[in-house]
Amino acid sequence: MHEMHLMGQVVKAVDQALRKTEGGRPSVVRLKVSALSHLMSHGPSSLQSAFGLASFGTLAEGASLEILIVPVAASCLRCGMRSEVRQADAGCDACGSMDVALEEVPEVVVHEVVVME
Repeated sequence: MHEMHLMGQVVKAVDQALRKTEGGRPSVVRLKVSALSHLMSHGPSSLQSAFGLASFGTLAEGASLEILIVPVAASCLRCGMRSEVRQADAGCDACGSMDVALEEVPEVVVHEVVVME
């Protein structure tokens, strides 16, 4: 279960960051997830459930998980057009070619933690 391991790492990062501050508990943890990530194949609910389980008994317990889906930049190798891709089988918007180069981006990034005081 890849989602559980990943959310365990997210909770660990949030806990470590909060221990460096003067108290407070997170109310929201926002993740940026690549639109091409396999994690999105099950929808955000599987990540939210895994986060709830992984955060049990930690400083992040009770926080909600928000997922910001980030498109991936792509360049058409035929016509050179740059565009944003939101699905794995997308072609060039300008010429229809499927020969596109995708920018490498992290699959998941902790974008923001909203802390209650």
